Amino acid sequence: MRYTATINDKTYEIEIGANNTVTVNGEPHNVDFRTIDGSRLYSLLMDNLSWETLVDRNGDEYRVLIGGELHVVNVQDERTRKMAKAEKTQLAQTGEAVIKAPMPGLVRGVNVNVGDAVAARQGIVILEAMKMENELRTPRAGSVKEIRVKPGDKVEQGQVLLIVR
Repeated sequence: MRYTATINDKTYEIEIGANNTVTVNGEPHNVDFRTIDGSRLYSLLMDNLSWETLVDRNGDEYRVLIGGELHVVNVQDERTRKMAKAEKTQLAQTGEAVIKAPMPGLVRGVNVNVGDAVAARQGIVILEAMKMENELRTPRAGSVKEIRVKPGDKVEQGQVLLIVR
């Protein structure tokens, strides 16, 4: 699985591999990460170095205390990162929000009708991709101008699903 971690405005690309291998920005590392107390205290072995870490999670944000230093780490998996990127690019020059498929998939549901008022961040389309259901949300409030898909439709990455004005 691939992740993107951001610490102090610096981004790291992380890939979890087999046999305790983790690749960070293309560099492989041997890692063993285990809970000590079943809660927030962990043992971290990386490249034959050892640390005790305290980890507190709140959504995609982790507060990690390691070696006496506190690090705030924002982590997104590949799917979440694609969804966030798609949301940022949905506002067209005309002021319309064009909701596009962030990945190929199958439309499982459309939660609105043409003319419906929608709130910012409201779930509007359910897209199944990689055997997971993803709720696509509108980036801003408005009204549904056009719906170009229906449940059961197969869609390609970048395909327009819905337009909000």
